Amino acid sequence: MSLFERFGWGRGDGRRKAAEAKEMTGDLAGAVELYLEAGLPDAAARVLLLRADAERAPDRRIAFCAAAARTAADEALRQAALRRKALLSFDVLSARGASAMRSEVLAVGRELEEAGEFTRAADAYALVDDHDSEVRALTAAGAIERLEDRLRVSMTSIREQREREAVVARIADLDRMGERRAALEAARRWLADHEDDRIADAARAIRARLLTGALIDVIDASDGRDVGSGGEATRCALGDEVTIGRGEATIVVASRAVSRIHVRIRRGAAGALVEDLGTRNGTTLAGARLSAPLPVGAGVRVLLGGEVPCAITPRAPTRGAGGAGDAGYVVEIAGERYLAPLGDLVAGSWRIRREQAGDEAFVVLRTPRGGAPAFLGDLQLAASVELCAGDAVSASRGGPVVLRLPGAGGGGPPPAAPSRPRGGSW
Repeated sequence: MSLFERFGWGRGDGRRKAAEAKEMTGDLAGAVELYLEAGLPDAAARVLLLRADAERAPDRRIAFCAAAARTAADEALRQAALRRKALLSFDVLSARGASAMRSEVLAVGRELEEAGEFTRAADAYALVDDHDSEVRALTAAGAIERLEDRLRVSMTSIREQREREAVVARIADLDRMGERRAALEAARRWLADHEDDRIADAARAIRARLLTGALIDVIDASDGRDVGSGGEATRCALGDEVTIGRGEATIVVASRAVSRIHVRIRRGAAGALVEDLGTRNGTTLAGARLSAPLPVGAGVRVLLGGEVPCAITPRAPTRGAGGAGDAGYVVEIAGERYLAPLGDLVAGSWRIRREQAGDEAFVVLRTPRGGAPAFLGDLQLAASVELCAGDAVSASRGGPVVLRLPGAGGGGPPPAAPSRPRGGSW
């Protein structure tokens, strides 16, 4: 060993040569270590970048570029390492597409801007719809044509966003005013040309509350009793006729003795009639099988399928009803009671009926010409509105509730327990 080496004066040069030898033989990790021991950080950074080139795994390539940037003393070399790291990171995030986290993409966009890769930075910001940052990067890149395109898209997006907010507001307003059919039509028109989860969710929320089935529960508070403490729900079977059966009937009875559609109750010239629909087990009155429509008169009690008793009686006229016919009929079967108006359900000066519109059905509240308007809270309703579960109808703006629709919307019967129809204005 020479005198210079003994005191360490030539040790750095020796390690540099050893590092160069390891680099030549492909031992890049050993070369980096020796370059650092020799006090040559830029040489170590250069070899780290070579290691990045030799790697297949993108995450390891990015890690070596980051290590090179931390190691380099030369600013130009450090910037080159940072640029390569940012470009590699962008490629990785682009491949991940929608699964990339917004925070990750924004961080890479900033790194690309710092590295002078403004066009790629704009691409990164575009991935997460950060339009302001995208415009800033395109401006720095001098990409005039693309900047103009971006600004045109931004203006279109702003205009579409305003139109969307107007549609959202219109749907909400129509819903509040009870015009649910118009609200759903506004949503349908928008969704025909746009994929929009917010408006689709608004339409689904309305449909979930809509009353569409023939059976609804109604709470009448027009006699002055407090709805919350004294109101009782009456289950109503809507329609010009009411069917009873085990399957596709207005009122469903869970008995194998009863046919899928067993009897029909409808109005005749002199009042309501009940008729058997040609069933196997038949319908009997005092043991005699019905072979023709039977007048209900003051009331009848028949036996369906020889097992299930069914009583049908006219309901006494009530306040606001024009006569016994207007009051409807009470159907008692299988321990439950239903009010069957066999036409419009009279609710004071209003009328409620189920209407079919193509493939859809709605329970509609109508105010006849000259009748007192109905209100939902402070909003006066149109002459015809579609009812939803939870609607509380008043006879004056902000006045006391006189009619409430409890329970859930949809095609099946509401969950509230039915009760005997009582006196009131409908």
